[in-house]
Amino acid sequence: MEQIVEAKSILKKKDLLAVLAESVYNPTEERLMNRANNYIINPNTAVYANKENDTYKGIIVIDFSNINAIEILDIAVSASFQKSGIGSSLINHCINMFHPDEIIAETDDDAVEFYEKFGFHILSLGDKYGAGIMRYQCTFKCK
Repeated sequence: MEQIVEAKSILKKKDLLAVLAESVYNPTEERLMNRANNYIINPNTAVYANKENDTYKGIIVIDFSNINAIEILDIAVSASFQKSGIGSSLINHCINMFHPDEIIAETDDDAVEFYEKFGFHILSLGDKYGAGIMRYQCTFKCK
């Protein structure tokens, strides 16, 4: 049975880190562990995972420090489960849990279509970091 579970306390599990790696540029073990540690110690982050039986299919990490908006820090779905609604279900779970006015995220060309399909307003930030990679600010009005 598929379910969404709290995953901050188990974020360092190999199978969860493997899912998280889908959203991380150059996902070395060290980079993934550093990211996981930062999320675990931050009291303003929440982590949820889509799980079916013993398989983690997707993960979302949010920052809820702003009472009016939540920010998606990471969202990832295992390659074999992409385009099956898992990412959308994770966002909807966060909307139901936190009731934000809006959700914001920053992404690149690889994921901007997902946010657009969900209904986010997309604003191009250009090559924000000077690395030849387009970045986008994505905003979804919940209310």
